Amino acid sequence: YDRRFFSRDVQPNIGHFQGFTPYRAEDFSDPALQSLVKAFENADEYGSLLEIHDLDIEAAANAVDAYTDDFLVGLDAREKLLRMVQLARMLSQKYDVVVTNPPYMGGGMDDILSQFVKKNYPDSKSDLFAVFIEKCGAMTKAGGYYAMITQHAWMFLSSYEKLRVKLQTIDTVNMAHLGARAFEEIGGEVVQTTAFVNVNRHTEQFKGTYCRLIEPTTQNGKEEMFLSGENRYFAEKDNFAKIPGAPVAYWVSDNAIRAFENKILYDVAQPRQGLATTNNDLFLRFWFEVPVTNIGFNLHSTQLALQSKKKWFPVNKGGTYRRWYGNFFYIVNYENDGKTICDYIDNTPGVKVKSNGRVINRNLYFHEGMTWSSIGSGLLSMRYVPYGWIFETKGSMCFSDHNSLYYLLGLYNSPVIQLYLSVLSPTLDYHEGPMGKTPVILPTSHSSLPTINTLVEQSISLSRADWDSFETSWDFKKHPLI
Repeated sequence: YDRRFFSRDVQPNIGHFQGFTPYRAEDFSDPALQSLVKAFENADEYGSLLEIHDLDIEAAANAVDAYTDDFLVGLDAREKLLRMVQLARMLSQKYDVVVTNPPYMGGGMDDILSQFVKKNYPDSKSDLFAVFIEKCGAMTKAGGYYAMITQHAWMFLSSYEKLRVKLQTIDTVNMAHLGARAFEEIGGEVVQTTAFVNVNRHTEQFKGTYCRLIEPTTQNGKEEMFLSGENRYFAEKDNFAKIPGAPVAYWVSDNAIRAFENKILYDVAQPRQGLATTNNDLFLRFWFEVPVTNIGFNLHSTQLALQSKKKWFPVNKGGTYRRWYGNFFYIVNYENDGKTICDYIDNTPGVKVKSNGRVINRNLYFHEGMTWSSIGSGLLSMRYVPYGWIFETKGSMCFSDHNSLYYLLGLYNSPVIQLYLSVLSPTLDYHEGPMGKTPVILPTSHSSLPTINTLVEQSISLSRADWDSFETSWDFKKHPLI
């Protein structure tokens, strides 16, 4: 630390991007000045993301030296043109070291910035912090280093998969994966961060050092764990590409990664998202809010549901943590094979996605399967669903042949799948995408299936008996203590 740094003869280059907007290229007669001003259009919006690849900086600098202030343009124009040249040189250079804490902004970009990001950074456009990961890499010399602290979403989410593929060619020297509550002044789970140092090179079999600090819930706890050397992993980035979506799963063992050489759930079953009514207040009810005679129970197909003339049908909508069976509270108005919902969606102003994109996977309604809560706060809880249910966006379902269903239900309520979900969906968003990418090894012989199926069937039976012991179940008969 040098308290006199800013008073020394050699001053740092400081980029100030504001104050250029009033100038237009047509205000100047010299072509080099026109190109310079054109390059700095909306510079106050883009800041250091500004792209100046096509600018002849030296020609622009010579034109600025020859320029004299024009009263019509502005008396301080030359000073601002000089600043443009200085910034252009700064942005065109390659650096030995780049260090930054970039801004975080996903939604909320104005149209100018949003269009710029989509055009110039299509692989990282979801958030500005990801855009800056690309920008910092581009500003770093070959063999140089860039260090950042960002949200950790880029490590896992599908929207950053192309960015992760790009980063496969860059070595990660080390990373402190901080997670939530890394800073005392920022509370809650919203800001989950990671700090890392990359080197602009690719070395075969290079192993980076990763510190997994997400478990402590305080800043001091994370600091103590880091200094103690606990939870340190050494991982080859090339291995991440073996996992669907290439998440930065540095803590996973080689054996766990090799499991992805087998089939995944998408290969053996159909995990699917269900309908979105667009107005749950209108189309969803608790089952005890309507006459039970108007509810279609135990129907095995959409055809039977249509023939029943019923208005309401059981629907899966996630719910709290519960395994094997239950969380059956809701019914949905699916009268006339969903015509009421579809007509509402198609004729409601402002609803951009019409019914064919909202009431989806109809051929699987009322089929036997298993369901789970797509938004969780901890462990996955998978439940058996007999024939007769529709499923909703937050209560996705998975369908397979009957012989495999109990086996899959047992597998997906095990710690094995929880491990893989910590890789594929660490944000606890258990939608059908990451679920479908989890590895599945089916039994090589059917000799073990009867034992597994019997254990799963017993678990379902016990959970069902517990669920039906309370009046919130439509199959309630009497309390078990009576």
